[in-house]
Amino acid sequence: MERKILLVEDHPDTRDLLALMLRSIGFTVDTADDGFEGLKLAEADRPALIITDLHMPNLDGINMIRILRDQPESRSVPILVVSACESRKINDAITAGANEALCKPIDFDSLERAITRLLD
Repeated sequence: MERKILLVEDHPDTRDLLALMLRSIGFTVDTADDGFEGLKLAEADRPALIITDLHMPNLDGINMIRILRDQPESRSVPILVVSACESRKINDAITAGANEALCKPIDFDSLERAITRLLD
């Protein structure tokens, strides 16, 4: 199984912490700081899983998810949203094609369980 995760998060401290957590459980992690960069990386090097925030500059997570779901090569890649708990935004992300959502702040065990579910 490919163990590469694409992490799309605009806040550097959050991005670095999540990447460290993911690497500690054996994943290779590519990072992007907005949806446009996330799309480029997803196309260039297909990850096994995409983890994304929703609130980002330039291209937000919901619109990035919509674009990913419209492209045949990324349609089946699982997407985990990690964002502030705003039920309307979370619902919009799920409607756009995200598979699951976790609320910030992230609990490491919940993150690991969600990744396991999505990759099994």
